[in-house]
Amino acid sequence: MPASHHTSQVRVRRRRARVRLPLAVSLCAALLLGTPATAPAAPARTAVVPAARAAGAAPATVNPLPSLAPVFTAGSTAVLVNKSHPLNPLRYAPGDLVSVRGSGYYLRAQAASALDSLFTGASNAGHGLAVVSAYRSYDTQASLYDYYVRTYGQAYADTISAKPGYSEHQTGLAVDVGNAGGSCGLSTCFGETPAGRWVAANAYRYGFIVRYPNGYSGTTGYSYEPWHLRYVGPTIAADMRARSFPTLEHYFAGNPAAGATIKSGSELLAADSAGHLLLYSAPQAGSYRYRSTIGGGWSNLKQGFVVDWNADGVYDILAQWKNGVLALYRGRPGGGFDGLRSVGWGWADMTITVGKLSRSQKYPGVLGYRPDGGLRYYANSSGGALGGFASMGPGWAGRGITLADWNNDGNNDVLAQLPGGALLYYKGNGAGGIAYPSTIGGGWQVMTSVAPAFGYAGLGTRGLLARRTDGTLSHYGFRSGSWAAPQPAGSGWAPMKLFK
Repeated sequence: MPASHHTSQVRVRRRRARVRLPLAVSLCAALLLGTPATAPAAPARTAVVPAARAAGAAPATVNPLPSLAPVFTAGSTAVLVNKSHPLNPLRYAPGDLVSVRGSGYYLRAQAASALDSLFTGASNAGHGLAVVSAYRSYDTQASLYDYYVRTYGQAYADTISAKPGYSEHQTGLAVDVGNAGGSCGLSTCFGETPAGRWVAANAYRYGFIVRYPNGYSGTTGYSYEPWHLRYVGPTIAADMRARSFPTLEHYFAGNPAAGATIKSGSELLAADSAGHLLLYSAPQAGSYRYRSTIGGGWSNLKQGFVVDWNADGVYDILAQWKNGVLALYRGRPGGGFDGLRSVGWGWADMTITVGKLSRSQKYPGVLGYRPDGGLRYYANSSGGALGGFASMGPGWAGRGITLADWNNDGNNDVLAQLPGGALLYYKGNGAGGIAYPSTIGGGWQVMTSVAPAFGYAGLGTRGLLARRTDGTLSHYGFRSGSWAAPQPAGSGWAPMKLFK
């Protein structure tokens, strides 16, 4: 069992280092800028063992983009239903509807169970809730929509009611709630009542979101409805809250570049021993699939990172070359990457990881240490070159370091592999500081690569992708301060440099 961490924070001592100016260099990294070239054979023995979905996973701020594309499968708890995306089939009816708390209304079984827990939580907090509406069939929604059109006219009706086939209520995952006493029923004033405020602050704990929040009618197409809750599951609900996505539309559209080469954080980028840069598609049932070759000339790579360096919603590549250049290749919305831009030099002897240490940061920075073991954080203030650093303390020599949100609080933590195999957890406070460590694992000396993993086990999931000395790959999913059961993710990866 992991030991409890100390609550005191490591004091960050700031001093300015010499600014690392861009350096014009010529590297033999022939990164393709347009359509990928014909792919060489994928690495040998890349077949993987299918893995079950990992339970519970933590959101991580190291990578702000969503883990998977929008889901339009009608039976999925993550299905996106709005004015632009009707249900398919249009007359979809869930097959697992159950009565909700004897109310005479129905939800899908998973949503009904979660709602029961939400009502219990509200009651324990001193708030009485009631179910006002839940599942509606296609025909019921058609009658309701027609009534609103006759009463208010179509223009206004479209802001308060969905056309049949376009309603979340038809999924069996949406429920309207109100005060137990009946006050402010289906009215915006519900959001200002004690119960309404409690629901807004705590619904995510039970897998629900307020689907139509205030101020986002231009995105959702509907007026503010503090009473309309949508079940998306605890993983996505917690992920949305931790990363401040107000609507499902924002969550799924976090990567605006549908044509970009790297489309989601669940894909895997790796350089093989011949220097080919290979892209693997998001895992299906735990299986990464070779998709394309991005370029060649990557043999002199020390470490690589997939990250939205300039916060434009498109994945970039950050490369630490053995000659000490830290190079950025900006992703293009339509596909491919720009040529090399140096963001620093003199990095040959540094061990680094990439991400945000503070919630206030717009851009991810670089955390690393030199052979003397002094840990430093280089903030990325402009989405371009790095400047000075903040000193974070000595004693880090020989450790593997990774930034990831292990405890599900929305702040990046530092995970450190000790040479003896212990895995330490330094809790991040979201303001640039980290706590004294706790031990959260042992036997990690056999891991030759550890990287944050996004979406491996499904929408919104987080964890670590770890490679052993024998070339096998495993996924360790995050719960809220604990581990999900590890899942095999493949073999034959020993000669590969996995991007983090």
